Amino acid sequence: MPDERFWTLIDQARAGTSASASPERLTALLNQLGEDEVSDFGHTFYENLCDLNHWRLWGAGYVVAGGMSDDSFHYFRSWIVGKGKQVFDVARTDPDQLGPYIDTREVDNELLEYVAMKILKRRGIEEDPRDRSGRRADDEPEGEPFEEDNAALAFPKLAALFE
Repeated sequence: MPDERFWTLIDQARAGTSASASPERLTALLNQLGEDEVSDFGHTFYENLCDLNHWRLWGAGYVVAGGMSDDSFHYFRSWIVGKGKQVFDVARTDPDQLGPYIDTREVDNELLEYVAMKILKRRGIEEDPRDRSGRRADDEPEGEPFEEDNAALAFPKLAALFE
């Protein structure tokens, strides 16, 4: 699925709000597409989750949420993808700049990742689009691990807003 098409669908699922995309709205949108497009969307979503698998982003999420487990980091990345291309790009390049995009400390959108799989399953297709990736979203994050005790120092802008 072309990048532009993917992000357009995410933006439509946000319905003009600043919130992360609604799984219900995304379901309604993807239900209008053929199986190949739904599968491509699911694959692209997963690749974007993998692209965000960096210790630096985990550290930023840790500051925002006041702590972050393996699972909550995964759901935080889903939340970021659901916020759209601009937030995704900020998260990849300078996560300390995420503050203006955070409208709640509940930075979790777990269900968004599963929309495409659920639609395919309802259509009798057992394919998991995530399996097309050569990466795993929960592999060891890239980069240098952050120190929990010093996370606020590494993300001063986020710490000023959330500590």
